[in-house]
Amino acid sequence: MPASFAREVAAPFLTVFIPAYNEEGNLANCVEAILGQMNTLGISVEILIVDDGSRDNTSRLSDEIAEKNPCVRVIHHPNNQGIGAGFMTARANARGKWLILIPADLALYPSELSHYIKAAQNADIVIGLRSDRSDYTLLRKIVSYTNIFLIRFLFGMSPRQYQYISMYRMEALRAMEITCTQSAFFLAEILIHARDQGCRLVEVPIHYAPRLSGKPTGAKFMLIVHTVRDLIRFWFRWRFNRR
Repeated sequence: MPASFAREVAAPFLTVFIPAYNEEGNLANCVEAILGQMNTLGISVEILIVDDGSRDNTSRLSDEIAEKNPCVRVIHHPNNQGIGAGFMTARANARGKWLILIPADLALYPSELSHYIKAAQNADIVIGLRSDRSDYTLLRKIVSYTNIFLIRFLFGMSPRQYQYISMYRMEALRAMEITCTQSAFFLAEILIHARDQGCRLVEVPIHYAPRLSGKPTGAKFMLIVHTVRDLIRFWFRWRFNRR
């Protein structure tokens, strides 16, 4: 990696937040792929790994990766707190002007990151539209489409997706009070706040890359229950505040 690229990390353009819970099979490849692509694009970047109380070798592996690369930082949660808590940790500690959440399994081809960078010129939040759900079970498809319908219907939102990879301008993100961090609804909550605050939301089509190792957690029953609960609670607060 060129020395000039490493020196820019003190004030990077982009913070890539990687939530890591039992991701020893994906983490190293993910970091390498992201750094390689950012170097190709000439974008200054830091990678912020939040080890969320992993029970495998993810914690040790994260530290080893950070020791070898000054662009990588690691924060360890003492126990598993969930993706929302990890996001809040990343928001509080990110040094970049922009923040993007990329799963350890990538969930996109690294070359697709160029679409986010290009769209950021005229956006406050860049919303990725995943190309397909071919690896979804029938249950996950039903959950996903129902979630999208409810958010668009209840909140009058226009974006077509809410749970895939988005990139956030830190100035806008830190101006929001994010409350639904116990479920996946916090990603939609951010977009609702952003729309209400007049932020520019731009959608970009992204080619989805299926997970090669580990297990997805998006269709866990309790996560679905908590997401529905948070959606309903937030809708009541949102309606009351608008009145």
